[in-house]
This record gives sequence, structure tokens and C-alpha cells, in this order.
Amino acid sequence: MKILKKEFGNIFKTYHERDTQIWVPKGVSELDDLVIKLAIRLADLDFIKYVRICDQYLAASSENYPKRQKAPITDAGHLSACGIEIIYHLDHRIVDFYSINSTVKGRGSQMVKAIMGELPRDWQPSVTMVSNCWLVLEVEMPLSSYKNQSRKSAF
Repeated sequence: MKILKKEFGNIFKTYHERDTQIWVPKGVSELDDLVIKLAIRLADLDFIKYVRICDQYLAASSENYPKRQKAPITDAGHLSACGIEIIYHLDHRIVDFYSINSTVKGRGSQMVKAIMGELPRDWQPSVTMVSNCWLVLEVEMPLSSYKNQSRKSAF
């Protein structure tokens, strides 16, 4: 279901009041409700302070690039940021884990669980990055348990 900018803008206001910034570029006039739920689940993590949602990707991080406003740091190997970037394909019902970085043990798992815990049963996760993201996914949320897991809504 598509949600118009005015509606999701009101949803994101409460996060701005808590010092977590959620940005959506001006050109994006509507978002799928699943994308909004994913953003909310990530923003609910206590270490996530910046979330950016575009037409086909979502990035969330504890830090922002200093010279690039509204650009959460998700680079694997960054020395201090904890962040994740996913690419979502609404037509194909696939979410690609593109990059992930965690400087604090356990935070990578929390971000992966935030995404995986919201995915509907007919969606498939995919890993399109190098690094240890697949290892985190398989250890923390084996695909066999993912398919049997019940889902809870962020709303």
C-alpha cells in the first residue's frame, strides 16, 4: 500500500523530536508502507540517528558524512559508524543487503533483525555486497527459521 508524503511526514515527525533524522528527498511523493515500517524499525534502534529513504534504497546509520548532509555512513570498515544500506525491489519482493558496518559487537545483528523481522513471508532477502554480512545473516537469522517466523508490524 502506498502512503503519501504528507502522511509519512507526520509519522516521521516524532523521530525528529527524538533527535533521529529521517529524510526523504523532495522528488519522492509516496512510499510503500513496508519501506516506512523498515525505516521505523531501524530508527527505533537506540544507536541509529540518521535514516535516508529514496525510491529504491534505504540507509540508516549512527553517523552522517560531515560534508554530505543527509547521507548516513554505511561503508563497511568505517572506524566509528554503525550503519546499514538496503536496496528494495517492490515489484520482485526482494530486499538486497548492500552494505553494513558495525563497530560495536551486536549492532550489526540488531540492524539485520530489524529488517528481517519486518519482511513479509513472500519477500526474499539477498546479499549483494562483499564483507561478512552474509555470515551475520545466516548466523543470526538462518533462512530456514526466517521462513517459519511470525511477523509483527511496526505500526
